Amino acid sequence: MAEETGKRYRKKRVRINYRKAARALALLIIVLTIVLSYLPVAFGSGMSYDRSLLRPYGEVGSKSPDIKAKAAIMYSTDLDMPVYEKNADKKMEPYSITKILTAYLALENLDPDTIVVASKNACRELEDGMELELEPGEESRAIDLIYAAMMMSANDGAIALGEAVSGSEKEFVELMNKTIKKWGCENTNFVNTNGWQHKNHYTTARDMAIITKHCFENEKLREIALTKKYTMPATNKSGKLKMENALLKATNNLEEVTFGKTGSWSETQCTITLGFKESGLSAIIVLLGDTAKGRSEDPRKLIKVAHELTPGFIVTDSDKNVCNTWVRHGVKSTVSLDTKGLRYAYPKNQRAGGVKVKTEMDILEAPVKKGEKVGKFYIYANKEEVGEGYLYAGEDVETGWLPSYLYITNRTTLFVGSVIVLILLLGFVLSKIKKK
Repeated sequence: MAEETGKRYRKKRVRINYRKAARALALLIIVLTIVLSYLPVAFGSGMSYDRSLLRPYGEVGSKSPDIKAKAAIMYSTDLDMPVYEKNADKKMEPYSITKILTAYLALENLDPDTIVVASKNACRELEDGMELELEPGEESRAIDLIYAAMMMSANDGAIALGEAVSGSEKEFVELMNKTIKKWGCENTNFVNTNGWQHKNHYTTARDMAIITKHCFENEKLREIALTKKYTMPATNKSGKLKMENALLKATNNLEEVTFGKTGSWSETQCTITLGFKESGLSAIIVLLGDTAKGRSEDPRKLIKVAHELTPGFIVTDSDKNVCNTWVRHGVKSTVSLDTKGLRYAYPKNQRAGGVKVKTEMDILEAPVKKGEKVGKFYIYANKEEVGEGYLYAGEDVETGWLPSYLYITNRTTLFVGSVIVLILLLGFVLSKIKKK
């Protein structure tokens, strides 16, 4: 009886087939290697742009360029703040840069094809001022008068536009002042539509930067501001009139300029307001009490130091190994990528997290040669694209072995192959020992 009980509770011996176990383990390793190598490629096209390359750059007040203007400001539209000031709150005469507000209100309130009839008031002679020489009763399209006011600074055209919008110049001036007060300009007062000199017609560099920002949010006004040549069609009293852009002439066709307007009373009493964009940076420059020569030189001086004055980030401090992408059928499964040239970004929150970089990679297959163009990158700040460039292969990648079609590198193939051979060999040895 005791013998039977012992047999009943005797533990069963586990029988292991070492050869089968070794083969199963080897197969599992192969499957895992394929999955772990191929899945990252299937769910993502390469690694993201290396965020360690974003380096803070620029500081307000770090440079003091020697400019001739008595009052000036450089206002960063990226950060919505001034980054350079010189007597920015001093009340001074704006002269014809007043016309950007006149043109803006005309575009906002008149149909471009509206026929504007010149009044006696609009045709009054203004000594030494730029004019279309309109005659009372002359009929012109509103859009043609806007081009004339912006490009050749036609004083009579500006008055005619104001009267067309509000019925009289006086009521239009009230609209001008009401509009800028709404924008927060407390140190500006206009008494006419064209900037004609008057003791009660004044502004500050700070206020004019704000006015410029709002006015040139109008896309048509930006287009007009950069028009090189324009022909005003014949009217009922005048023939065709060809005009050229005074802003482009005054700035010697400065490439970075995106919009603006000039003003002057004499060679030593000049003003200018302009927007510019340069390597991811956008800003407005206002110069009051400048000279004709200074109005041409001062914007260049400010643009030159703009990056040093504006807090932001250099996106590619190094041109090497900015990111990686996948390579099919190569001895390696990834290739490092390089860029050429620096890029800047200016997020409003002034944090690196406000900078986004999107990469677009080509599908690469070995062999890949160093320096080969393989994709593009796009830099975003404040949800707007501020820069772009090409990505280049940073190294050579030769063709790999058969498993490299599944993005398994030669090195991985050697390692996994060695492990599998050892496992199979171990299974064979253990099986022999068990038989003995």
